[in-house]
Amino acid sequence: MSKADSLTQRWLRQNVHTYPNPDLVYAHADAVLLRYPTIRPKTDVYTYDDGRTQLLLCLHGLLPISFRGASYNIPIAVWVPREYPRTPPMPYVVPTSDMLVRAAPDMDISGRCFIDYVRNWERKFEGCSLVALLDAMHDAFSRQPPVYAKPKDVNPQQQPPPSRPSSSAPDYTARPPPPLPAERHNTVPYAVQRSTSPAPQPGGPPPLPAKPGSAAPGASPPSRSTSVPVPHANANFYAGPPANLTTISSELASLSQAMALDAERLRANQTDLLAGAPALRDEMARLEAVRDVCRGVAARLEGVVGAGERNVAELRRKGDPEVDELVCSTTIVHNQLINLVAEDNAIEDTIYHLHRALNAGRVDLERFLRTTRVLAEEQFMKRALIEKIQTGMQLGGTPWAVPSGH
Repeated sequence: MSKADSLTQRWLRQNVHTYPNPDLVYAHADAVLLRYPTIRPKTDVYTYDDGRTQLLLCLHGLLPISFRGASYNIPIAVWVPREYPRTPPMPYVVPTSDMLVRAAPDMDISGRCFIDYVRNWERKFEGCSLVALLDAMHDAFSRQPPVYAKPKDVNPQQQPPPSRPSSSAPDYTARPPPPLPAERHNTVPYAVQRSTSPAPQPGGPPPLPAKPGSAAPGASPPSRSTSVPVPHANANFYAGPPANLTTISSELASLSQAMALDAERLRANQTDLLAGAPALRDEMARLEAVRDVCRGVAARLEGVVGAGERNVAELRRKGDPEVDELVCSTTIVHNQLINLVAEDNAIEDTIYHLHRALNAGRVDLERFLRTTRVLAEEQFMKRALIEKIQTGMQLGGTPWAVPSGH
């Protein structure tokens, strides 16, 4: 494992911790980087169709394919959602300025890819992975490339473009990769056209030269070729520089990309921290207010509990009250009325029992009359006082059934 790969893996490990399944995301993304060296990771803000934005992991770069015997590099970007793997990734084809997206049933005009593997992801997400997704995209793009070279009109009177100044050292970074297939009726890619082929048909794109920097005799000036921003992808089609220079350049490019990704991640973290400071202050103020309210409620509850404990202690000290003390009123007049009614009922019961004693022969008639006369006078006075109290209180009726006199 090279130093650049270890740096990329360390960066990837640090940036997938925000996912619910960081280990699975890291394993799948690392498998893609090992399988396709032209793919690189990054973190960027993804905007959903409903306007939501989210910082997601993106695997971007060139996907090599083979179409009709020629090799092409398709620029792609695969966004990994936070709910991965339950939610399928969002694969896109990212055309350059010289490319156009080929509209198809499985390809949106915006570049989003809807191949069968993506459609069937949610039904069997346990067996799906990012590597299998890129393999499926490779197979689908090999059958029908998703992009084609943008056609341009060529003016015969146009002056040829100025040639680059010659140099003793070859300029490898200026060499573009082989162009993508053009959108023509027979869908023949540019790469299969040779420099000796006849002039292009009216309405079709002009043929590209077989080798960068040279043109075939009698051929019209070539149009500007498609440029893909991945320098090391040119090694698939052209003779590369010496091995040590290639290794150093690759390591420097990897280090530069890793440092750029780290800087981007740090800038995103700085933005999040700066944006989160006011929210933290507001939350702290809200929590302090809640704390003060809780302290006030706790103090009031402590006072209520203390008063209840004191009342319970006082009741225990007094003991159980008498039965007569339980039947009482709130005023003196009401208490007097209760006593008068009780005495009236007691006199009534006494006269009743005297009748029974007279009938049984236990009391003679003279004694019965004398006692009954005294009790009747006393009962009359008590009932008169009851009527007076009731009239004074304006009750409107007698709540006690006062027996009639004898």
